[in-house]
Amino acid sequence: MKRIIILIGGLVFLASSVTIGLIVREYITEERSKARYTIEPLTFDDGEGSIERLYEVVDSPPYREIPGVTVTHVFSTGEGDEVRTATYSDYVSAMNDGGTTGYERTYAVDGNTLSLKEEFERDQVILTVNGMVVSSFPKQINLEDSVDMRYGNLGLVRKTDRDSGTSETIMVGQRGPEAWEVFTVDPEGDAVRESIPSIHELRRDPDTVRIINHSGAHSESIGYHTQLTEGLPAFSFPVFFPFITFVVSGGVVYGLVRKREGWTS
Repeated sequence: MKRIIILIGGLVFLASSVTIGLIVREYITEERSKARYTIEPLTFDDGEGSIERLYEVVDSPPYREIPGVTVTHVFSTGEGDEVRTATYSDYVSAMNDGGTTGYERTYAVDGNTLSLKEEFERDQVILTVNGMVVSSFPKQINLEDSVDMRYGNLGLVRKTDRDSGTSETIMVGQRGPEAWEVFTVDPEGDAVRESIPSIHELRRDPDTVRIINHSGAHSESIGYHTQLTEGLPAFSFPVFFPFITFVVSGGVVYGLVRKREGWTS
């Protein structure tokens, strides 16, 4: 019986050790990326203020405005007119107007312009960089009336090197459940495209994993090395639970082994 308890305790100890090791590995990888790059998701505050500015939407309002970035929101009508909206309420009104036939948002960031354009009758969103069409993506509407979360498969971030201070604008588009295209606007204003065909290929570059997570162009958070530590329901399971089982099972095994040594001595 005591051997069975020792065996079970050893297995629990080993499982807890593996879980803690995975968590530590994920943490170290993320901290290394954070030390090298600042990655800002270019997001909106879906409130009653201006939607021509972008904010670091964390904690609670008022959010920090991201400097150097502006956005225009233009709707087209069946009569050929264009309507520019600058507030969330006007955006919702135009989006729900039966006479509206299309929508285009244009980001002006770091001297470049990136546009997402859709015609409501078509199922595609066109990506344009500095006036040049570079790609198109299936139109996957996440939340109809949300400015920030309208597209479930497209996202925009700004990546800044902490040492040099240079920034890159990066557009992420999801091509499949585990496939992406990443467009990086270089200093000359050209869009450099990288195709990522699988999550295995993605994990070769932890910085790109972080970019995709911040862009929102994926339905769930992606782990740097494994999904075993992602999407867990609460802090108590991924951290507290294996830590406790690690200590308790280790203590049980150690105690039983000491007792067994006492019995045989």
